[in-house]
Amino acid sequence: MKGDENKGQDQWLLDGSLLLLVAYNLVFLVDTIFDGAGAGRWAGAAMHFIDERRGWVTLFETIASISLFADLVVRFDAYESNRRNLRVAAIGLAMAGLVFKAFTFYLDSAYLE
Repeated sequence: MKGDENKGQDQWLLDGSLLLLVAYNLVFLVDTIFDGAGAGRWAGAAMHFIDERRGWVTLFETIASISLFADLVVRFDAYESNRRNLRVAAIGLAMAGLVFKAFTFYLDSAYLE
């Protein structure tokens, strides 16, 4: 019975990580699109808060994105088909965001400062 208990907790952690990553990527997109003006003021403030903790956020994003991708590959058939498509799109957004932000922040730190 212990395996069933752990599986539920693992799934809850994966789902929570996925929601956090999607929210973080949406805040990043809003901040990038509006550049901290008008409707993006709150996103700019959130990204300023995150920028002060960039190392820890990037570490969490990397571990969570890779874990979610590995979970999707291993348990692809276990997800219901209607939830599977949404999950694939959300994990795709998280992985694309990770690559884009890593590239952007690397260039910013390497050449612009």
